[in-house]
Amino acid sequence: MAAPPVSDDPASQNVDAFRRRRPLPGASSWSNAGVIIFAISVAIAALAGLSGVGVYFLRDKTASTPRPQTVTVTATPTASPGSDGADGLFLSTLATYGIADNGAVAVRQRFIEFGHHTCSSLLPLRPQPWDSAVNDILAAENQDVDAGDRWAPKFTHDDAEHLALAAIGAYCPNAPH
Repeated sequence: MAAPPVSDDPASQNVDAFRRRRPLPGASSWSNAGVIIFAISVAIAALAGLSGVGVYFLRDKTASTPRPQTVTVTATPTASPGSDGADGLFLSTLATYGIADNGAVAVRQRFIEFGHHTCSSLLPLRPQPWDSAVNDILAAENQDVDAGDRWAPKFTHDDAEHLALAAIGAYCPNAPH
């Protein structure tokens, strides 16, 4: 290739010199390195931002999230059905007399049946003498024992009287005794 003609005009000499200028050695490599460094810094910033978002979404939120509490209820052998009201009063009175249900729900239910039966037998619709009501309780409870109910306690005459007194106190305070 031939060199372009050189003119004497100073303005055209500046243009010609500008056209002939070449980049300095290594200048283009610096601009490429700057672009690469900038790209790497943007990539690192993006990764840092994404890792922050990832940490946020992966953290344990159970401590800060309100959830309904779970409550476990376990029945105890001494829990009695109907421990409120009249049944509760009746069963607690029996306990003060030393009449134990041996932790059996069926025995507690049987005692409550005896208590209601005692009141119905002593009240005016079918009035029965006190001793007869006590003997009925004694006979019925000891029949349960003789029938093989291993949970039913054997009653004495005093136990039957105490059960009748507890029944009157809890279920029928107006019954005669």
